[in-house]
Amino acid sequence: MSKYLKEMRLGHEDTLVKKPDLRILSLGAGVQSSTLLMKIYNGEIAPVDAAIFADTGNEPKEVYEWFEFLKEKVSDKIPIIIVNNDRNTGDITKDILSPSGFFASIPVFVKNSNGKQGLTLRTCTDRYKIQPINKKIRELLDVTNLRGKVVEVVMGISSDEIQRAKQPPNKWAINCYPLIENNISRHDCLHYFESLGFPQPPRSACIICPYHDNKEWQRIKVKHPKEFEYALDFDKQLRSNKESQFVSKLDGELFLHRKMEPLSDIDFIAEDDPQYGLFDDECSGYCGV
Repeated sequence: MSKYLKEMRLGHEDTLVKKPDLRILSLGAGVQSSTLLMKIYNGEIAPVDAAIFADTGNEPKEVYEWFEFLKEKVSDKIPIIIVNNDRNTGDITKDILSPSGFFASIPVFVKNSNGKQGLTLRTCTDRYKIQPINKKIRELLDVTNLRGKVVEVVMGISSDEIQRAKQPPNKWAINCYPLIENNISRHDCLHYFESLGFPQPPRSACIICPYHDNKEWQRIKVKHPKEFEYALDFDKQLRSNKESQFVSKLDGELFLHRKMEPLSDIDFIAEDDPQYGLFDDECSGYCGV
């Protein structure tokens, strides 16, 4: 019997029976993926060949500091690799506001000139998380494509987020969910770090993520005022920076908040909260963990 925790494994039926060529941890440096990293380090979860952190360039300062803390703790056993999208600046917000070059669409709220309202397409997770990680996987295996390969991707989705666990779209991938299989919740993850005598991990999500609910916006405003000011400026530029390749392609006013008002004008405490959370919508499992 294996000494490691069992894992829910999702993948193509032909792939599931094959021996993996590579096993990696998708490390977002949030609560759940940090738990996986430490459980791997402590011999509770089967080892990985590497942990890969996809940096969007817009993570909160506390996430970068926490990532450095984790790296110091585990690098003697687990290789830590940082990747980013290198097709423009590598910073998701700078790429969006740039007049040219590669960028990804984030899910901002749009008030069109004809009065209609909507939400823009989200390609940011794929372009700034999934694609850089897959590129690094190919490099690690020294191949130009992954056809015929088998890669286990260990993902930090907890039992209270089971709706986010998905079968991978690629035949070469097997998504592994140790936390779900062992009924480990986000609360349990926080308790795990308490039992280790470590600080509590932060939430991992871009500063300007439009999926923040009012509670999260208020937390950023109070505890991280410089980051909140950055979000205010970015929100303003969504409506004023007409040279931005992202802004110029859309008809109407763009907002980070679902109320479709400037972020600076919203009372996050007084407002009813119509904003759905990141964890409910981000189903690829690469953000917020």
